[in-house]
Amino acid sequence: MPVHLLHGDSFLVPRRLNELITEAGASEVLEANRHRVVGSQVKPDELLAMCNALPFMDDYRLVIVEGLLGTAEVQGRGRRRSSSADSGVASQWQALGDAIPQMPDSTVLVFTDGALGANNPLLRLLRPVALVEELTAPSGEALARWVKSTVEAKGSSISPSANRSITDLVGNDLWTLDQELEKLALYCSGREIQEADVGEIVSQVREANIFVAVDAMIDGRPGVALRLLHQLKEDGKEAPQIIGMVERQLRLLALARDAIDRGVPQSELKARLGTSSDFVVRKTAEQARRHSMPEIVWRYNRLLETDLAIKRGRLEPDLALELLVGDVVSG
Repeated sequence: MPVHLLHGDSFLVPRRLNELITEAGASEVLEANRHRVVGSQVKPDELLAMCNALPFMDDYRLVIVEGLLGTAEVQGRGRRRSSSADSGVASQWQALGDAIPQMPDSTVLVFTDGALGANNPLLRLLRPVALVEELTAPSGEALARWVKSTVEAKGSSISPSANRSITDLVGNDLWTLDQELEKLALYCSGREIQEADVGEIVSQVREANIFVAVDAMIDGRPGVALRLLHQLKEDGKEAPQIIGMVERQLRLLALARDAIDRGVPQSELKARLGTSSDFVVRKTAEQARRHSMPEIVWRYNRLLETDLAIKRGRLEPDLALELLVGDVVSG
């Protein structure tokens, strides 16, 4: 049974995982033959023992390893791992690469991960012995086709203008798109989804833009950030409230980045971040993996300075917001 590696978009990877399990005939395996492990917590010898064991009263043993390759990723933009660190990670897991060709045919081994760099040492280690699928979220015309087919799978249809409207609002966040398209399909049951329906029903989308805006601020794209924050103003939010939303997200981002650097499993992030929202936890974790702690801290400190200037009357809130967004990380 071939070993699989699925990495990329957090919506597409679990969907493809379910398809693979069904295709391999492992969807009905006994609980005793199902193993799901966190990459940052499993040791090479433990994983090998699972994979080499024959299934108990079953045809297959299913082993899913989550996030192992991510532990070898670059820790934040602009910070490179040393070649010695790369070789250390690769050598630690070399036994796995050597053992995979000799594993029992009854073992269904699947690695799942987020976006990975081409130079990831574990990706280089596994590529010769695994079927690798990089699953990236579509964009442009491909995204429009994805929306159309998703709506049709839900038993509805969508007009081109409505399709453009929702992709403009959400971008290619497939989790949010799927949720909002489900609402629209139910709301417009029996008729085509129109642009007006998108404006009426899509509730979470505008506030979800705070994640994109914070990304743009950290990445030094002030035009994008300001446009998204202006959309929040158009929805009735005042500049101090928007600054508060950015402050909260940067604080959550720092907590998530610290948890990731410490190897805390995603299942514990909800408690660490102090939120009951799966949406916030998932989006914040994805965002934290894209930015280093120094970048987050720098932006957070600039926001605190801006907030203090507003409270002391040195800056008008609207001007402060524009100046905050326009700041670019130095060095």
